[in-house]
Amino acid sequence: MGEITIIKEKDLVRDIIIEKLEEKLPEYGWKAIDSTEYNNLDYSLSQSDLVIIDLSTKINITIVIENLISHNIRVAVWTSDIDTNLLCELFRYGLHGYFFNGMELSELVFATKTMLNDQQYIHPKLSAVLLNDYVKVTRKQPVRPKGILTEQEWKVLEELGKGLNNGSIAEQLFISTRTVNNHVSSILKKLHVSDRTNAVIVAIKNNWITI
Repeated sequence: MGEITIIKEKDLVRDIIIEKLEEKLPEYGWKAIDSTEYNNLDYSLSQSDLVIIDLSTKINITIVIENLISHNIRVAVWTSDIDTNLLCELFRYGLHGYFFNGMELSELVFATKTMLNDQQYIHPKLSAVLLNDYVKVTRKQPVRPKGILTEQEWKVLEELGKGLNNGSIAEQLFISTRTVNNHVSSILKKLHVSDRTNAVIVAIKNNWITI
């Protein structure tokens, strides 16, 4: 029988969750511990197949997670705060799961099975936050080859990547709309594309600009 541990401060909700999950996933032994119990442990959690950590638990979350990862234990975090900086920081670890408060029992069962199959589960309400952070983490500095566009055309292409129209680009770069029109036409010709959308796509694929 496998073992799943939940690190969460003791309350009625936690006990109900454990009871319901034991009914739905009886093939696993379920154990719940709070911060005091965790800090007093005289043994590790190395026997656990999965450890789910509530981010409001009064423990050093980062140290606990790094220790679990070093023992190749699956880890999930559980939060009630969509905007938490800690959540974004923990996304860099590529944990098995990211839970959000208020999940239905069926969601918890599905998420648990997903993680035990070594797949990642991310609650839909957290997806946008984590995706934005992922883009920041993985974003590369643009590399622009010489001889394709002029310096001013690169600036115009950057603004196109932001979704600005020609009038707005003119305001941003302190040039006339007519000049912007000429630059856009030149960019399309040099990149061999038919419209501004495809110009931006080509630039992103080649890491000439970032969005």
